[in-house]
Amino acid sequence: MDIISLNIPGLMILGTDTDVGKTFVSTAIARQLTSEGIRTGAYKPACSGSLTEKQSGRHYWEDVALLAESIGGTFPAERICPQTFHAPLAPPVAAEKEGKQVDEGLLSQGVLWWQDQVDFLLVEGVGGVLCPLSDHLLVVDFAAALNFPILIVARAGLGTINHSLLTIEVLQQRGFSIAGLILNDVDPELSDESRNSNAAQIQQWTTVPVLSFVPFDWQSNLLHHQTQDRIDWRQLARDHS
Repeated sequence: MDIISLNIPGLMILGTDTDVGKTFVSTAIARQLTSEGIRTGAYKPACSGSLTEKQSGRHYWEDVALLAESIGGTFPAERICPQTFHAPLAPPVAAEKEGKQVDEGLLSQGVLWWQDQVDFLLVEGVGGVLCPLSDHLLVVDFAAALNFPILIVARAGLGTINHSLLTIEVLQQRGFSIAGLILNDVDPELSDESRNSNAAQIQQWTTVPVLSFVPFDWQSNLLHHQTQDRIDWRQLARDHS
């Protein structure tokens, strides 16, 4: 995939797996930046798995709707995610079920549209870093073409040490600049004691900073460092560009 040359800074939010809370974290960052007066964009190259409104029967994609709301609701959904598919499968598989293919040219064209619209861009991946994005591209290939600093989102609970370190190793082997990792507690099951030690264990084995632990019942518009300091996302992006 050709290099995508953008003239605005940003972060690429990648997950260790699907359903780890990439959209949750992306929208929290977007709301914070927007509240600071920064013109912020949100882009997801493809999204699979539609929902249906009960009254209207209209299909919608929850991730896209949440991203749109987090940046003020002024940008059309097709700019936030130009390629959406109904089945909850990897994009090329979901596209095939509809007799389509993921348009690889549109992956780049869609993100380039934002450079004249905003001052900072958040790009959210699909699934994990090695999830297929098209018939010929993995998510990590798109991330390499974009060349934004990477923010990793991982589950907070049991198994996340392995998933996090594997993701970090793949990205480091490919030469990415990793801005940090966020542990997001997606499970309300309080009996999982590993969430109390996972951040320290991950930090023991990598130089990538564990920036924040997001509890399951978190409702703030801000993500904080483990020290409770407010995270300066633009500075973080600059430091790792």
